[in-house]
Amino acid sequence: MKLLFINNSLINLNNKNINKVGGIEHCNIELAQGLSRLGHEVSLVSKIKNKQKFKNITNLPFNYLTSIENNNFYDIVISSNYSQAFKFKQKSIKVLWMHNELQIEKSLRKKEFLPIILNKPHVVFVSNYLKQLTTSLYPFKSKTIIPNGCSELFLNNKRNKNIEPIFIWTVKRDRGLDEIIDIWCQIIFKKLPLAELHVHGLNVPKKKNINIDYDKFNIKFFGVVSRDFLANKYKYSTAMLHPGYDETFCISALEALASGLPVITFNRTALAERVVHNVNGYIVKTFEDMAAKAINLVANKSQLTKLSNNASKSSKKFCWNNVAHTWNKYLNNLKLI
Repeated sequence: MKLLFINNSLINLNNKNINKVGGIEHCNIELAQGLSRLGHEVSLVSKIKNKQKFKNITNLPFNYLTSIENNNFYDIVISSNYSQAFKFKQKSIKVLWMHNELQIEKSLRKKEFLPIILNKPHVVFVSNYLKQLTTSLYPFKSKTIIPNGCSELFLNNKRNKNIEPIFIWTVKRDRGLDEIIDIWCQIIFKKLPLAELHVHGLNVPKKKNINIDYDKFNIKFFGVVSRDFLANKYKYSTAMLHPGYDETFCISALEALASGLPVITFNRTALAERVVHNVNGYIVKTFEDMAAKAINLVANKSQLTKLSNNASKSSKKFCWNNVAHTWNKYLNNLKLI
């Protein structure tokens, strides 16, 4: 089949920092490559200036969507979070790949609502949580759940024998970070003065009326880093501290688990679909409980080893090759409808 992926952002496949792209962009690249290996002719539209070729993937500028040659050219069009792509005159089967929540108010403001009403696309949710979160007012032709995958970079990541008392934060939003820093200073650091909290995805927060000596408490901010940087750090870190707010899939937690890094989180959002209590991480009820579990992992090496091994094993099914086969079966079935 001829497939067209549409991503309403920049995906420069020739960029040397390709491992620094966002989660949705990364998923488009991985799935496009996976379906290409299964024999499909795959093109990808993103906000680049000039046409590119990467392996078997053709990457096209965004204005290609309005070109005459695009009409009726593809069997299936798969658009990530961008229903406006369907307003162009394709007779292709239309699939909306939903990675994030699309509230009615938001869809109206971003002009996403009318294209959904007019085109009635099929929809693929990345988690059961996102499906339940999405209003039933959207007239989708069908609803399917296909979890995202995890790159080989993390699935093949090998843990070091010597694990350091380093705890990881990877969320680009700061909700919950104040509470994490508070339990770190008040509880964890007092018990583990050599432990470090590494915050990725955010720079040092600008606090009002709060003066924290981050160096004193071994709190380090790294900003946005590449996947290679994270993969290397996961090898020797103890665990990920993740409150799990607003997560419709949480690929960062999956990448951590695949690397053998246990995740300590709350029983909320799609992160609850990734973490199994006392198997590959901990489900806690309070931030204080999160602190206690973090301290326990440093003291209890055998428990850490158990969770780490289970985390790696439980993530193998999320390899992109498996995800591509699931999508392949799904797309073939769409052709029969």
